[in-house]
Amino acid sequence: MADVLVGKRVLVVGASSGIGRAVAVRAAQRGAQVVAAARRTALLEEIVSDLPGGAVATADITRDDDCARLVGDATAHLGGLDGLVYAVGTSPLLPMAEAGSADWRQVFEANVIGAALVTAAAAPALIECEGRAVLLSSKSVRRPFPRLGLYSTSKVALDGLIASLPVEFPGLRVTRVVVGDTLGTDFTAEWDPDQLEEAVAEWSARGLIDGGSILEPERVADTILSVLPGDSGVDDIAVVGG
Repeated sequence: MADVLVGKRVLVVGASSGIGRAVAVRAAQRGAQVVAAARRTALLEEIVSDLPGGAVATADITRDDDCARLVGDATAHLGGLDGLVYAVGTSPLLPMAEAGSADWRQVFEANVIGAALVTAAAAPALIECEGRAVLLSSKSVRRPFPRLGLYSTSKVALDGLIASLPVEFPGLRVTRVVVGDTLGTDFTAEWDPDQLEEAVAEWSARGLIDGGSILEPERVADTILSVLPGDSGVDDIAVVGG
């Protein structure tokens, strides 16, 4: 029996590393037609060989015109759109008391506003093709981590966006994937190592992280791809490790 992803037309945003990269590569290897999009061109070019029949696109999802252009170009290239995966996620490692407006804007522009603009632009094509949008939430919505309050707050807002999308775009199928602790991503790449060590010690002391429940991007990707087909009927799923 053919894989359900064969021939599916998928746009993956945030595909240069981590979960997004794993989704793009695994989807292409399973026969989907994939456009892998991100801001960092050099990292995108590294995965071209792993995307049989796929394409890459550079875009900055904090720019309105880039969001519209990306979705339009991807839909035209693919001849339609059966799936959108928004895997962008960023945050400084910073106590909320020290955060300024620029820090808040950076996090919300990437984690919430970009998701809203890209999904809104993709909605008409997804509805027409009976496709599905998949957006990544976080376990930190229910259990916030010290020094990651900006991130947790943005994911609360993202959950509100996910709930609102089918109301604002009747016929749009949307799935929220709640992700637990994941290694092998670039999420912590710009954090100060000493501050990260202190934070990890605090998180462990509070019981917020467990080495036995750490996820790999590929496992999260497989979960995302299991619900991506438009007719999957799954609107909410948690991947929390263990």
